[in-house]
Amino acid sequence: MLMHGHDLYGHLDGSTPTPNPSTTFGTNTTPNPAYTLWFRQDYLIQNALMASVDPMIASTVDAANTSKQAWDSLHTAYANKSQTQIFSLRDQLARITKDSLPITEYLQRIRSLSDELATAGALVTNSELIVKIFTGLGPEFREISAAIRARDTTVTYEELYEKLLDHELFLRHEEAKKIQSPITAAVATHNKSTNNSNNRNNRRQNNNGTPTHNPHQWR
Repeated sequence: MLMHGHDLYGHLDGSTPTPNPSTTFGTNTTPNPAYTLWFRQDYLIQNALMASVDPMIASTVDAANTSKQAWDSLHTAYANKSQTQIFSLRDQLARITKDSLPITEYLQRIRSLSDELATAGALVTNSELIVKIFTGLGPEFREISAAIRARDTTVTYEELYEKLLDHELFLRHEEAKKIQSPITAAVATHNKSTNNSNNRNNRRQNNNGTPTHNPHQWR
């Protein structure tokens, strides 16, 4: 925006070509004032580029003869870097699976990678995002995944987030029931065994306290 505001962008895109360093009138050659102005502006632009780039590639700007050469070199360097970053992000996105992650963390990681790809110039569409989420889920989400896929309308990321979170809570409740059932059964068995033992002890005590009748004691 600064370049456009000062009408200097032509130095970068080549629309403001380099003037001749000198002018000739007859047999007289004199320095060209237009070149002097252009050179000063171009030098300032090149220094501004130098100050704004990563020190690792500042030498690329310094080696250029003009700001346009520096700009073209930066464009190539950053384009290659951007493509490398995009490949890396896409690879990470393809490999991520839920496994033992909570559903919130799993979805947040996918969304974060998607946002980074968009920033790098590789937009991930909503449909691609939803498909990726489904493919990384475990078998415990198979039923809800099938139900959502069968819908006539496309689900949004926000809607899918809520549905998967609800399903995860449901799975946790079901798992808690499975854990609780054996414990409840064991307690019931223990109580029954204790009651039976107490009943047997009571019967023994009652039998011991009852006098034994001897039919011959009065004879």
